[in-house]
Amino acid sequence: MDKFEQKYGIEEDEETQNFHRSRRMFCVIDNVLYLADQNLPCSHAVWFEKEGWMTKDNDGIMKEITRGIVDDKGDVYFYVGYDFSLDEKTQNTFFSHLKELVDKLNLDPDSNIFGGLVKLNSSGKWPPIKDFGKIKNNL
Repeated sequence: MDKFEQKYGIEEDEETQNFHRSRRMFCVIDNVLYLADQNLPCSHAVWFEKEGWMTKDNDGIMKEITRGIVDDKGDVYFYVGYDFSLDEKTQNTFFSHLKELVDKLNLDPDSNIFGGLVKLNSSGKWPPIKDFGKIKNNL
């Protein structure tokens, strides 16, 4: 396991890489919304490292950066930290960029928004901490 895998507590096996390819990552840094390229087989941490925003040894911004994904159904998930947590600051940052995210990715207004994830010890989809309802009800 590399350092990021240890911090996430997730091994980057083929199943995990396939999941990563199936979703579109985003993040907000310094009040700017960034979208990852499509079909990336990596985690947010690896993406952030490739962008030069952090290193394996200097990764404190993982606790600061609001980030998330749009899954293959068009639902949006957002969180912060290696533990995929949810707090008020993360919520405020996400919702202040929701319209821009919807516009840039042409998201369906009937898709759902979820905040935070409950980490499980198994692969597969993890349940969200909070359901914010449909995109159209949050714009």
